[in-house]
Amino acid sequence: MKTVFLFTCSAVLLFSASAQIIPDPTEIISLTSAPPYSATGLLYVAKADTNAPALNNPVLVVEGFDLDNSMDWPELYDLLNQESLVEDIQAFGRDLVILNFGDSTLDILANTALTETAIDYINANRADPTDKFIAVGASLGALTVRKALVDMADHDVNSWISFDGPHEGANIPLGIQEYLEFFASQNASASNLLAILDRPAARQMLLAHHSVPDGLTGGSLPEYSDYFALMDAAGYPTNCKGIAISNGSGLGDTLPFNPGDQIIHWTDSGFLEPTINADVYALPRTSATVFSGSITFIIPIDSVTVNSYHPLSFDNAPGGTRSTFLQLYTNIPPDQISGDDYLTTTNHCFIPTVSALGIPIGNLESNLAANTGLLALSPFDEIHYATNNEEHVEINPRNKRWIMRAALEGHDTDSDGWDDYQEYMLGTDHASSVSQPAIELDIVLEPTNHAVRIAWATHPNTQYEVWYTEELGEPWFLITNIPPTSLANITNEYEFAGTNTIGFFAVSGEPVDPVTD
Repeated sequence: MKTVFLFTCSAVLLFSASAQIIPDPTEIISLTSAPPYSATGLLYVAKADTNAPALNNPVLVVEGFDLDNSMDWPELYDLLNQESLVEDIQAFGRDLVILNFGDSTLDILANTALTETAIDYINANRADPTDKFIAVGASLGALTVRKALVDMADHDVNSWISFDGPHEGANIPLGIQEYLEFFASQNASASNLLAILDRPAARQMLLAHHSVPDGLTGGSLPEYSDYFALMDAAGYPTNCKGIAISNGSGLGDTLPFNPGDQIIHWTDSGFLEPTINADVYALPRTSATVFSGSITFIIPIDSVTVNSYHPLSFDNAPGGTRSTFLQLYTNIPPDQISGDDYLTTTNHCFIPTVSALGIPIGNLESNLAANTGLLALSPFDEIHYATNNEEHVEINPRNKRWIMRAALEGHDTDSDGWDDYQEYMLGTDHASSVSQPAIELDIVLEPTNHAVRIAWATHPNTQYEVWYTEELGEPWFLITNIPPTSLANITNEYEFAGTNTIGFFAVSGEPVDPVTD
């Protein structure tokens, strides 16, 4: 009998592997949570100064839902160093600490207790308790950081970042779940993946679950309701700054398919072999098929049609995406694909934008950018979303700057009057007390043309203004302003022409924060 196609998948925190060299961590610490839980994990410490005896300005990153617990130091570092984020953070004297759960599919409260243990370890090993401590929770890790900070009276965290965290739940399309359930008896890989979706963390997070009886609203389990009722009662941390980042669109842009659309069609038959049919659909808004499958060998061996619906369109909603549809289809052995088979779209919504921002799920398809009172809907102090739907926990130039600001602002390492974030924007040396940006003018007088040419090398993210006065002690007049750029060492040039070029010129510069959204 043929093998029903093998579906393989690594962690839910998917990323595009790069060719970067992965440095070894400075230390690896084994952790066990306090009773009544017994979660275990590893704390990877990567110090900016490997010879430093203690932690300086620590940045704790807590991993997310690692589907098969395959992510380790190399994978986590590679994920976090997209856009050279880790390297840039360490260049500013920040020590990176990554919490890797031994089993991320446990009851989320167990790994919350482990997160508390990690925070306690960091505080016990800090060089200076007055320096800055940032905690970042990626995906499921955002839930554990959130609850840990609420429960801990003295966590000493200054700011925490929820990076595409499922504060209202996560979504794996119900059609895919039903597919795995149908083929679980035929294929070990499908059976293993279904078992993972039946683990405590998945049952707590998923907005729609295959265990809800067929034909009813594609809804969540009691574990989901109980967990989020507990989280709602606990609330959000109030004794530190909270920042939410979503990889989903805040403009209400849905993914390019509709509720109820067919996503996958696969049929395979051969001489003296069973005929297999499988059709996967997006979750519809009214009762309709989400999955149909059959296995026939002369006579029917097994078949099922699952109807379901939900008034909210989770599969194509604005949100951080996951390519599970594509993974399903591309893992079908090539010799079992025919010209009649097809895949209509690759990605689905995994973490809805509103979920990542802590906004009630009923606002699922709203154009958040058009809501002038948006921040009042969210429990966070800052919220950031993407323009277009991006891959879940993708780090890009846009959201990198939000993370860098959170990690660097409000701390002046060299005591020169410019905090580390300003120096990051300007490209000056955060560790030198003489690193304030200087403007060196190159002035050329051209008498025959009655002109003065002024040139200077620019700093990035700086608004420049050119001023003129005929006599010192007289009022200065603004001649022009030059908008900031993200580029460094660009020469700005201004030419002042007129019948009288005698007088005095000045150029001033003011740092401008590129984070305006």
